[in-house]
Amino acid sequence: MDWPELLRIAEAEVAATISALPEPVRKVIREVPVLIEKHPSPQDVADGIEFDTLGYFDEDPVARIRLWLENIQAYADEEELSFEDEVRTTLLHEIGHVLGWDEDDVEERGLG
Repeated sequence: MDWPELLRIAEAEVAATISALPEPVRKVIREVPVLIEKHPSPQDVADGIEFDTLGYFDEDPVARIRLWLENIQAYADEEELSFEDEVRTTLLHEIGHVLGWDEDDVEERGLG
């Protein structure tokens, strides 16, 4: 898929995923923007983010979720998963971090 198609699908999946969350969670998430990008920047990598990272909850300087679509697509293709499903899973994983869950908590909930 080309970038405009990836972006269109991901934006629709992000909106659908957030709208399906319970209201208390949606209330928290409304305060956290979801940024959709191609892949981590060279500065992100210099800051310690792996280039193949799918998503990231960043609190510095402000809280935000970042999704890297080219990495999500590559992972979905490699694992023979649906791109849409992997966008949803990655977003839910990062929402778990927004809620204060650590990696073990996220894994226990099937969002690893």
